[in-house]
This record gives sequence, structure tokens and C-alpha cells, in this order.
Amino acid sequence: MVEKDTELQQHPTSLPQPPVANRTLRPSPLLRRATSVDTISRAALSLTTTVSQTPSFGDRTNWDDTHNQVNSRVKAIKDSFADSSIRLPKLPSFTSLKASSLLERASIGRSASPKLASNGIATGNSGRDMPGSEAQTLADTSPTQTPGTTNKSAQTHPHFTRALQNLTGDIVILGGYRGSILRSAEPPHRQLWVPIKVGLNLRKADLQVGLNAEDELTEPQRIIPSGMLSHIGPIDISRRLIKRLRSCHNAAEGKLRIWDFGYDWRLSPHLLAKQLIEFLEGLPSNKSNTTGTSGALVVAHSLGGLITRNAVNQRPQLFSGIVYAGVPQTCVNILGPLRNGDDVLISSRVLTAQVNFTIRTSFALLPLDGKCFLNRETREEYPVDFFDVKTWDEHRLSPCINRPLPSLVPAEPSRGRVGTIVGSMASVLPKGRRGSSPHASVGSAKIDTPTGVSGSEGISGGRGMAPQMDSHSSDPTSETNVATKVTIPRDDAIKYLERTLAEVKKFKLDLAHRAELEDGGLYPPMAVMYTKTVPTVVGAYVRDREAIKHADAYDDLAFASGDGVVLARAAQLPKGYKACRHGIAESDRGHVTLLGDLEAVGKCLNAIMADQQRRTRKG
Repeated sequence: MVEKDTELQQHPTSLPQPPVANRTLRPSPLLRRATSVDTISRAALSLTTTVSQTPSFGDRTNWDDTHNQVNSRVKAIKDSFADSSIRLPKLPSFTSLKASSLLERASIGRSASPKLASNGIATGNSGRDMPGSEAQTLADTSPTQTPGTTNKSAQTHPHFTRALQNLTGDIVILGGYRGSILRSAEPPHRQLWVPIKVGLNLRKADLQVGLNAEDELTEPQRIIPSGMLSHIGPIDISRRLIKRLRSCHNAAEGKLRIWDFGYDWRLSPHLLAKQLIEFLEGLPSNKSNTTGTSGALVVAHSLGGLITRNAVNQRPQLFSGIVYAGVPQTCVNILGPLRNGDDVLISSRVLTAQVNFTIRTSFALLPLDGKCFLNRETREEYPVDFFDVKTWDEHRLSPCINRPLPSLVPAEPSRGRVGTIVGSMASVLPKGRRGSSPHASVGSAKIDTPTGVSGSEGISGGRGMAPQMDSHSSDPTSETNVATKVTIPRDDAIKYLERTLAEVKKFKLDLAHRAELEDGGLYPPMAVMYTKTVPTVVGAYVRDREAIKHADAYDDLAFASGDGVVLARAAQLPKGYKACRHGIAESDRGHVTLLGDLEAVGKCLNAIMADQQRRTRKG
């Protein structure tokens, strides 16, 4: 839907506003009959030029009655099965279980029974139902079948199949916040993020980074990244995408090379951008003796997109194109882990408030405009400077600086409690089983990591795949609470925070559009993937500014359209940047499983390649 909304475009994280009071509307001017063909032509031209081509982001959808996010556990699993031939059974509601209804369904089932595979699982159409416009697109594209593809995949994913036929060179895929595997630097390189043993408190994992600047430089002696976290059990993050790319015809012939860039997401973002630049410099497409298209095509998810954007502003010639998938300009969800910590499966000891405080990239998700809190009754905004140490002390945003005050309202189920992105399957088990031994409460499965090494992962995934803002901690004001326990001296924490906030603020300012790169034609083609169908936290309702200091400041949340973590408007390119033609693709996936939407990825890749061809012809 095309929508004219200039003001909201300039403020991608605008908070919900109060309803406009009743007012007297001026009568519209009387319509006059056009008596000239020229007049009609001018009117038509006027209408054509005033209609905005900016897509609608669904911010005007009424989320006032939304107090809980959709069940992200179920959505992540459903998203992962969207491109699979396996179909989850649809369970009937109890109200529909009538004898006549059951008999009718049984007769229909006998007349049109699905074919069964050898393992007894019904197989069906392996794709989402497409509306009429998509069906027409399918008829128009009609990609030919190539080695490595099937007729079914070509019909289900025409855009992605067409992209596979034309892609060459280097493609680099990188994940987001907490989206790379971390291992111990010492043999046998045990996996520290995210193994099921750590989530069940059966293995210790210290992810805390030292507060001194030099501690980051020595961290590779202790913990190393080992590739992108492509999946957790059945939850697909990028595994299907990488598998399809590596099995296509051009990859088999050596024309296409697929790389996944794993990085230590705990370190300073400017250091990670430097590491990405060094990685890109070593690729065949960026070596002087390589013929063909120069630069690598980067597919960046979430925080990985911020790192990529910083790198492209430094070395744009290293990129032939960029797909930004769910990349946030801001993400206020990070405030929850910074104050309350995050759970991983049943463990509160891994991502404590102190650990999240030492993770430098946590601060890269904070909004520069200070928008988050607003009055519960009047909707008045209470902007705060998240990059000022005094703000952290005054508003008690982290127990490492100043512990929050007790809740203003007696403890009760949180009105605005947010579900996890990849939540524990134990949460949907009967309570009796959930209280049994850890091994009985959650399942486990053997998976292949992106580096080809087998490891044990929880099917559940637990909390921690993406930051959540809800106050899940039992008592964040207690000094004995494991999730909010602080062991670092306050003076050291203040010095660290002051230095880190200054560095991260500079990093975020360096993400701004650079006119000299645009004028010189140095920016590579860019495309965007986003979702607007999932209620997403845009801020928190509080009684007044003083209430921000209290432990229940995140209990009453405000929602807008997004993917469950990143707002639809915040996922667009910042002011000045331009997406290539047809380079904005809307998806229906949640944040973590966004790269599993192969069609949306295919649309972005095709748009980038088309833009590359236009530039070649002009050059």
C-alpha cells in the first residue's frame, strides 16, 4: 500500500501519540467540472507526481489493545517450516469437535488423502500461498530449471531461483546480536554460545569482557568466534539460505563463493567493522588479479547490518551490493537485559545484567534521540540522553551503576511482558514436567554448526537470541539476585561506561549518509528486508519521569509494527541512503528467522544485480 507520510519517515521510532480531540472540519471546496482535456491532463499529472512511492510500514495499525507480543516460540518454529516439505498438523479447537463435524472431515479426508512419504509424514506444497499478484509474477518470470534446483523450488521461489541463476562472485552472510557461535580458544574449543549444557547450568561459560580497552584485544586468547549461528535445532536462522546458495549450479562450477562471517558480538562495534573490512579485503573479488565484478555482495542481518554500514562508509569499494535484513536504527529492547539480565534456557547466570553491561555492542542498539519512555495517560514523551553517564546514574538503567528502586506497583503478571524470540520448548510443556529434572524439561538435538563441527544444541534455544525488554528478573533490586548481582567496583564501571558510550556514539554517528560517497557514485546498490506484521516494542509507559528509576519501568510496553524486535520504520535505510529500484522487500517472518524468507532475499538480490547492470551500462 502506498502511503503519504513525510513526518513519520523522518522519525522512524516515533512513539504512539494521543488521540486527536474532536474539532470542526472545514467544508471541502465544491468540485468543478473540467471542460478542457488539457486541464484533465494537468490534474492527472499532479496526482501522479504527488503520490509517494514510500511503502507503508503499518505504524497506524491500532496496537493500543496489545499488551503481549505474539508467541514468538511458535512463530519461529512456523517460520522455519514455511519452506519445508514437512507440514505441522493443524489441531482443531475443542468447540469444533462435534460428531457430525468429525464424520464430515473423515469423508473429505478419504476422498483427498495426501501422499505419504516413506517415514509416514504427509508431504504437500512446500511454499506459502501466494496472492494473485504473486501468482502473476510467477507466470511472468517462469525461471528455467538449472542443475541444483527442482521444478517445485522454481515454482515456490521464482525470485530466489532466478537469483541463483545469475549470482557470481563472493557472497558474505553475517548474523546479528548474539548471532555468531563462540568457542573456547583452548582445545578442544568447547562451544560457549549457545550450548544446551550452559543453558541448563551443567557447564560454566563466562562471557563477560574486561572493562579496560586492552581487554578486548586479548579476548581472542580466551574466546573465539567460529562462524554464524545458522540454526538452533529446528529453528532456521540462515541454514536453508546458505545450503541453497552452496548447492546451486554457479557455486558448483566455482563461479559463486559463499562465506559466512562469524564475529565476537561482545566486542566494540568499531573493532568489528575493522575485522569485517580485513575479511573482505582477503576475498577473491577484492584482489587485484581477479577479473569480473569487484567487491563482495553482503547479506547482513540485524546488528551485522550496522557493522556493515560502518564498514561501507569507510571502504565502499569492497562491496558490490548489500542486503540489509532487519537492521535496526534503534532497538530499545536492549534496556531490559542491561537492567535485568536475560535467561538462556533455565539459566540466569550466562547473560546477567553485568555481562550485558560489559558487551560493547549492547550500547549500539540505544536510540540517539533518547525516545523510549512516555506518560501512560497523556502520552507525553520523556526523552533521555542514553549516551550520558549521568543519565545511567540518575535513572538507574544498570545495577552496575545504580540499582533500580523497588516497583511502584505490587508484583503481578506484567501487562507488557514480551515473549522470547526463540523461547524454550519447556515453557509449553505441562507444569508437572517442567518441574522435573533439567534433562526432562527440555529436549536436545545434534546439529551441524556452520563450520561443519557437530555440537549439542537445545531445540528450545531459550531466551537470549535477541534482547528482550520485559522485566523477567524476580527481584532486580536485590543484591543477591543472580541475574542482577554486581561484582565490579562502581568507579571502574563509571569509567568504562563513559569511554564506551563515547566510542559507540561516534560509531553510530559514522553510520550517517555521506554525500561525497553518493555524489561520487561509490555507494554500492542497497536493498532492505523488513516485517511490519508483528507487534514490536517501541517504548514503555510510565507514570512520570521519576518512575523510570523503578524496577517496573518496563512492565507496561507500547507497541508498533515490526518483526518482534525491530520496528518496521527503524529497519529502513537512514536519511540520505537510497534503496535500489524494487529493492525494498516486505516479509512476514519474525526477526530471528527473517533470512529464512527465500523469496524476499531473492527479490533483494535480483534488485541489486539489476542495479549493477544499469551502472555497468552507464559506465
